[in-house]
Amino acid sequence: MISSTDMIDPQDDRRHTPGPDSLPLWSESYWFPIYDPKAKVGVVTRIGILPNQGRATLWMFISHEGRIVHNATNLDCPLPEGDIDDLRVGPVAYQCLEPLRKWRLTYDGGDYGMDLEWNAFCPVYQYPPPPGSTVDQAARHIEQSARVRGTITVAGKPIEVDCLGHRDHSWGGERDWTKLCTWTYMSCEFDERLSLNAVQIWFTPEAQFKVGFFWDGSDVMGLQDLGAVIHTNEDRTVQTGASLWLVNEKGQRHELTAEVIDVCPVRIGPTQVNDAITRFRLGDRVGYGIIEYGYQTDADGKPVGVEA
Repeated sequence: MISSTDMIDPQDDRRHTPGPDSLPLWSESYWFPIYDPKAKVGVVTRIGILPNQGRATLWMFISHEGRIVHNATNLDCPLPEGDIDDLRVGPVAYQCLEPLRKWRLTYDGGDYGMDLEWNAFCPVYQYPPPPGSTVDQAARHIEQSARVRGTITVAGKPIEVDCLGHRDHSWGGERDWTKLCTWTYMSCEFDERLSLNAVQIWFTPEAQFKVGFFWDGSDVMGLQDLGAVIHTNEDRTVQTGASLWLVNEKGQRHELTAEVIDVCPVRIGPTQVNDAITRFRLGDRVGYGIIEYGYQTDADGKPVGVEA
């Protein structure tokens, strides 16, 4: 099956340098969400690199038994040096042991930390870039699922984990969160032969963009179509679950429901980004992953724009 994975080279996983025509908010980011349902522990961590701004950002959440127990998020960090062989922002390090395949993730926050090995079980999927665009004009973006083993430390106690996880890597274009009216992002791993990703973005109330992938154990493929409804609390500030349907490139339709376990919130200026550790159901199958719900806020911090 033809897939945009055919365009991926191991060098694409490395850090990139903005070109002469790059935008002020040219960005590169690495994001890893991981959750072990047996141990009821997980992390959501992201390094964002903004070379034209001379700074980096760090998201670092640890969730245990349905609540955030540690948050080391810092949106104003020094630019990291070097490449993905040892990418460090503050006390967090991502070490790529094999591009497109294997990573080690570590964090030392005293009584809280992680030491995890992330091993891909499917090929990467690249979102199709706009035809004729350069990386300075439009971001490139890959997604991938994995088996994760290691320890997450909570209140001084290392907890063994052996679970599934996800990642994405974006580079180029610009990461101007304020240009997104609202969006929903979902990723889920059911087992090593079934994982998926589904995204809806509203740039304006009329302009919607959809993208995602489906891994069926033999092929990683794009989606023909998808639709998602996000369930929230009464004031629409926090997601509580979702209903999702999607059709993959083989024409197979799948319908899912989702229930939020815990929410990792990040405020970036007027933009609210909520990454929720989530339980997904597909028929009798149960998987775990993320619902990301993002929106712009008014002066009172209330959501504005399209209701997702």
